[in-house]
Amino acid sequence: MIAKTALCALVLLPALAAPAGAQDTTFVLVDRIAAVVGGSAIPYSRVEEELNVFRQQGGELPEDEAGLQEIRFEILRQLIDQELLVQAAFRDTTVRVNEQAVQQEVERAVREIRGQFGSELEFAQQLRVAGFGSPEEYRRWFSEQTRRDMMRRTYLQQLRERGELVPLAPTEVELRQFYELTKPQQPPRPATVSFRQVVVRSEGDSAAIARARALADSLVALLREGADFGQLARRYSSDPGSKDQGGDLGWVRRGRLVPEFDRVAFRIQPGEISDPVSSVFGFHIIQVERRQPTEVMVRHILLTPDMTDADRERALRTAEEIAEALRRGANFDSLAGLHHDQAGQEQDLIEDFPAEELPPEYRGVLDSAAVGEPVGPIVLDRGDQRPKYAVVIVDERRPEGEYSFEDLRDQLRTRLSEQSAMERLLQKLRDATYIEVRM
Repeated sequence: MIAKTALCALVLLPALAAPAGAQDTTFVLVDRIAAVVGGSAIPYSRVEEELNVFRQQGGELPEDEAGLQEIRFEILRQLIDQELLVQAAFRDTTVRVNEQAVQQEVERAVREIRGQFGSELEFAQQLRVAGFGSPEEYRRWFSEQTRRDMMRRTYLQQLRERGELVPLAPTEVELRQFYELTKPQQPPRPATVSFRQVVVRSEGDSAAIARARALADSLVALLREGADFGQLARRYSSDPGSKDQGGDLGWVRRGRLVPEFDRVAFRIQPGEISDPVSSVFGFHIIQVERRQPTEVMVRHILLTPDMTDADRERALRTAEEIAEALRRGANFDSLAGLHHDQAGQEQDLIEDFPAEELPPEYRGVLDSAAVGEPVGPIVLDRGDQRPKYAVVIVDERRPEGEYSFEDLRDQLRTRLSEQSAMERLLQKLRDATYIEVRM
């Protein structure tokens, strides 16, 4: 049997895909089993596949066989742990994976991989090199891998939600030991800037809000009388991301949408038309089509109040008044509490943000701003004719350097806590499962 090395690398690293003949493809003939986990076998080819992926990612492999074998055993240990979690997920009758979501992910990945080859012929040749007889065989194989991965992730998420995967806080000594252990692998800390901001949102006046609400009420009445949801969404919705799809948002996980939308979407029954739901974006009409414990297939119609030049000018004047008040010594927290757009994506306190990753509208202003000096308003235009205006105070700049223990304390604590919880779970599964290592 020839290991499916090349396409495994493509699945994990699609950006490195290249036409057949341009890749460093390793063939491995396999006729033995590396390990048995419960009723499933892990072939030696899987270990070699992961070793080849590690090599293609630029990982350095030892030249001596003993060093290579040590890496193989570590890879096998990880494969055994993955298999334990997958088997536990399939035994848990509460774990469900949406088959449509599986196929959507498969088709997305296959399109991405296929697009990196010049023709169907080149793609088919690479499939054959990887041990697949046809694109259909590859899709079936990839579907199974995707299904297993989704089962594993859903299982772990449900354990967390049920409080059965509880992190154990590490000690200070463990944190410092972990810091010293991982410090050589840490990249340089980039130059950063910390700042506070008050972001003022442009809003329609009360008359515009009332008109949007009235239209939402009338559309709800039409939908409950049997009107076509998709047609009304395409005609009336203000959401550019879903309007042309008839309001379809696809499968959405709990907590990914604004709170007002999220609460209603996970409360109403499939097929039900919600009352208008008010959020920072306007009024939503929501219909859930299908649901799982942690996600819903949902569509909506968004009705946004009209915005006029006068509304935008009013928001700009408010931001200018905030900037002037701060320059006179007004309390930042008080002004932020009164005026900051709490429902928006912009936080009022940003700490250690990489300077090179600042949006262009911020970078030009903050590069020259003195620490402690209020600057702005900065216009935040997202192309929707509803600009926001930010008044900013730079608190600190830090040059590039090495991450200190304090810089990484919270991250290290989270990693160690999650590792301890996972290790306890895996040890429980190991104790309850027949495992035989044959490699």
